[in-house]
Amino acid sequence: MGVQALGSQSARTSTGVVVSSVDRENLRADYRGRTMPVPVDQGLGSIGVYLHRTPLWDDGEPVAADDLTVIREAVVDVLRFWGFDTEFVELGG
Repeated sequence: MGVQALGSQSARTSTGVVVSSVDRENLRADYRGRTMPVPVDQGLGSIGVYLHRTPLWDDGEPVAADDLTVIREAVVDVLRFWGFDTEFVELGG
């Protein structure tokens, strides 16, 4: 998947997902006009990405499985583009 930098803290993948750094503990994924908050834990060279068992858009609606697959792949690709490895951690709930 191709990644294009949109600025120092934002990048878009070829699938149209825009991943942005909100702060040290949060990313944001924008896809198809919706936003999904993505909590993270930044370590040395890697980032832990925390996803709930049923991730939600910022409006409280559940993220469809197909959309989540695209977003997960985009997060991995953008973090790799920024020089980080990615580890997903599933949270209950």
